[in-house]
Amino acid sequence: MVIILFLYKSNFKTMKKTFLFFLFAFLVSWNSLKAQTDYIICLDNGSTVTDARFKDMRLTAIKLIERLVACHPKNRYAVVHYGAGFNTGSSLGLIPRIYIESDFVNGSYPDPYVTRRLNYGQHFHEALGLIGNALDGSYNSEIVSPQTSLHQNPGSKLVVVVISDGSRNSGDLSTGSYLVNYYDTTMNAPGAFKNVTKFKVGRGAKFAMIHMSPNAQATAAAASIASAGGSYNGAVETNTDDPDNGMLPRLYYPRNYSFIFDSVSDMPNFDELVQNICSPSPEVGSLKFYYEFNCGTPSDFNIYGYFTIPAGSTVTNGKLVLRNINTGADYGVSTTPMISGNQIYFHFYPSDISVPTGSTDKYKFIMTVQYSTPGGGVEEAVSWNHYPFFPYDLDLAGTCTRGVPGPETGSLAMTPNPTEGAFTVMLNKEVTSGKLEILDLNGNIISTKTMKGKMFESDLRTQRQGIYIVKVTSDKNEIFTGKIIKK
Repeated sequence: MVIILFLYKSNFKTMKKTFLFFLFAFLVSWNSLKAQTDYIICLDNGSTVTDARFKDMRLTAIKLIERLVACHPKNRYAVVHYGAGFNTGSSLGLIPRIYIESDFVNGSYPDPYVTRRLNYGQHFHEALGLIGNALDGSYNSEIVSPQTSLHQNPGSKLVVVVISDGSRNSGDLSTGSYLVNYYDTTMNAPGAFKNVTKFKVGRGAKFAMIHMSPNAQATAAAASIASAGGSYNGAVETNTDDPDNGMLPRLYYPRNYSFIFDSVSDMPNFDELVQNICSPSPEVGSLKFYYEFNCGTPSDFNIYGYFTIPAGSTVTNGKLVLRNINTGADYGVSTTPMISGNQIYFHFYPSDISVPTGSTDKYKFIMTVQYSTPGGGVEEAVSWNHYPFFPYDLDLAGTCTRGVPGPETGSLAMTPNPTEGAFTVMLNKEVTSGKLEILDLNGNIISTKTMKGKMFESDLRTQRQGIYIVKVTSDKNEIFTGKIIKK
């Protein structure tokens, strides 16, 4: 962009000030634009991805997209499935294919885009080549969706998130599982990762891998695909052409039995992933809330959110809506929030929810904080439930088909809850020795101490209002967790 300045001598000071004001405004908007990212969410549709496993993959993809859209208002995403043939109907002969759900969008209702499309073989390297064709606008008959191109914003960063259970290389072209180049599987060689390197070097792309690995070779290959960042410090296959070669840690997120980050103790890993692939601009506000799923409808609702807004901005309003997860329709909640410091609190009753009478659907809460900027504009920060393992927040049918999250081995109760400070922790079994930790919702340890027995005292008197995690780990590595509200 070229800026041409004409300053008349008679009014030089006034025009100079005006120019500097507009230049500053331009630079602010340009910095905000630079934070924009286009994401490709790449979903493995191969034969080892069972319907149950894809259901978990779908939840993780939706939760991730919601967080990325909330991170920056200009972020966009495209969902791409890869496999070797259609999930239903004619296979057309089994060879590597992709299905693009749509061009890059920034819609806040990603659910319709995450439906399984393909099956059979899984060939990530070849799928990435087809994605490259779509980005370049080059026709390829193996892009089998109505949408055949992807139009990346020239000013945006590019991030590819892969959710897969792929092997490094096994089987044949029609039904095999390949993270690396089908035609060059040489270990520790650039040819095995040729398309990944093209994306990293030629497109400046960053890769994150959410991977359910079948063996150590697959882990090292997937970690090699992943870009530098995160916290993975394990084995990484060598690729000397990779700009990240030799660098640790990596944006590699191993999954043991489910693609869902399905416990309170696993939540920091999901948060880390989001923080490493999204860089919000300081000119953009942020918001997060946590809501514990309840079967049926509780007698009343208490939902706390925590926000940050740009310097000089002022909060003007807050609202909460319920979104039908099947239709995407939003319904208002008639309540006025309490706002104190950086916290927003909604307390309301079932009668305050405007969903259709007799509805038995499932819903998600979406929270918004509106704020005025120093320039006189009005912006919004938005948040979905930050628990990554709840597919919905309210089940009006009360069927409770969602499983209890997490592999936790015990439960605990706390009283009083909410508390003004002191509270009692009660376990459902005796612990001969153990460790009590209190964590905030970002995973930071607030306090820790040793304990034993079934009942003991703790305190949050010096902590600010909000929700905290109480975690007890026994000497037998049994884990007990619960949440407490400091009021």
